[in-house]
Amino acid sequence: MKLRSSLLVCGILLAGTALPAAGQGPGYRSGFWWSVGFSYGTASVSCDICTDGRGGGLSLSGVAGGTLSPSFRLGMEADGWRQSNEGLNEYMGVLSAVIYWYPQVSGGLYLKGGAGYVAYRISDEDDELKSSGFGPQIGIGYETRVWGHASIQPFLSAIITIPTGQLELNGDRQADNVNLSLLQVGLSVTWH
Repeated sequence: MKLRSSLLVCGILLAGTALPAAGQGPGYRSGFWWSVGFSYGTASVSCDICTDGRGGGLSLSGVAGGTLSPSFRLGMEADGWRQSNEGLNEYMGVLSAVIYWYPQVSGGLYLKGGAGYVAYRISDEDDELKSSGFGPQIGIGYETRVWGHASIQPFLSAIITIPTGQLELNGDRQADNVNLSLLQVGLSVTWH
């Protein structure tokens, strides 16, 4: 239910800001940029022996890069997700190369694509289960300039690994062809 509410809020924010923002011309996006984001994230692990379900928790993002043109930005993104429940601590970390495309140079709508490495771990006092893999990342957002060279962006982002990873319990392989995924709905602040 929380995920549906978060998706609805993000959709309303994106739809409500779909008009070009004043002062967001080609000169606005230039040079080095960096961004910090906060979101609600849901993560899942899929394999032959895994139980279905998604865990929800706080997710943080950091991105830095350069501007290729007023329509394209390139960057490196790091995401961290965490959830704790009944003595279990779950973590997922992502490191990705991403590119942002603005279909309209003077508009704020962007599409994000890229690829990254995902690492997952769940542990309690006695055991640790972990996996990792590589996969594509996609996203959508809307950038609105708020002051100077700063902007805010509601966003939706997802990364899903290719099912080639292994699942290990305390270092011993338990399963192959593991899929990891992280879905984020949130808000970020960018400085150009």
